Amino acid sequence: MEEDDSVEVSEIKPAHFEESMKFARRSVSDADIRKYQLFAQTLQQSRGIGSEFRFPDRNENTATGASDPFSSVAAEGDDDLYG
Repeated sequence: MEEDDSVEVSEIKPAHFEESMKFARRSVSDADIRKYQLFAQTLQQSRGIGSEFRFPDRNENTATGASDPFSSVAAEGDDDLYG
């Protein structure tokens, strides 16, 4: 015996949502909203820290010969870990 598990579900339409919103009530107090706004402001300000950080231009490093900070280690080769 096989059971037919397929159940037809009607589509939720905007009218259904609008009808349900008629009975919705506010669940967040004014104090909670103020707390959130202060938190959001603090978070936004904290994101500003380090926003001015920039890596030096690679052209500047190339001119000084420091484009690869490990190039001197690779050139030595005497202290190769596996060789």
